[in-house]
Amino acid sequence: MRIRNIFIGVISILFIVLWVYAGLSKLTDYGTFKFQLGRSPYLQNLAGPIAITLPIAELATAVLLIFDRTRLLGLYLSFFAMLMFTGYIYAMLYHSYFVPCSCGGILSQLSWQQHLVFNIVFTLLALFGIVLYILNGRLNRGRPLLHQTAAHMARQ
Repeated sequence: MRIRNIFIGVISILFIVLWVYAGLSKLTDYGTFKFQLGRSPYLQNLAGPIAITLPIAELATAVLLIFDRTRLLGLYLSFFAMLMFTGYIYAMLYHSYFVPCSCGGILSQLSWQQHLVFNIVFTLLALFGIVLYILNGRLNRGRPLLHQTAAHMARQ
C-alpha cells in the first residue's frame, strides 16, 4: 500500500505542476491565448468563455489534487481534461484545415505530434492514478499531499 501512495503522490504532484503551469501561463498571456483559441476552426465561437474558464478550471483542479479528500475528484478531472485535450489535438492534426497553437510556455515548443504523445502519456497517468487510488481504498481525511507523502517516506 505504501508504494501505491507514493505513486499516487507523484502522479498528483506531476498534475499539480502541469495544471498550475498551464493555468498561469494562459492567464499571464491571456490575450494571445484567447486570440489563438479564436483561430481554431472548432473553438472560434467559444474562444471568450473558454479563455477564462479553462485556466481557472486548471488551477482549481490543481487545488483539488493537494488534499486526499478531494484528490480522487482531481484525478478524474485531470483524466477527462487530458482526454478532451488529446481528442482536440487529434482532431486538429487529422481533421482540420488549419492548426493554430494555443498552448503556452514549454508546451508551445513541442510539435503537434509530440504534444499528442505528451497528452496520451498524461491521460494514462491520470487513469493509473485513479486505479491506484481506488485500489488503495484508504482515505487520509484532509491531510495535505506534501505532509502525507513525507509521512509515508518517514515510515519507510
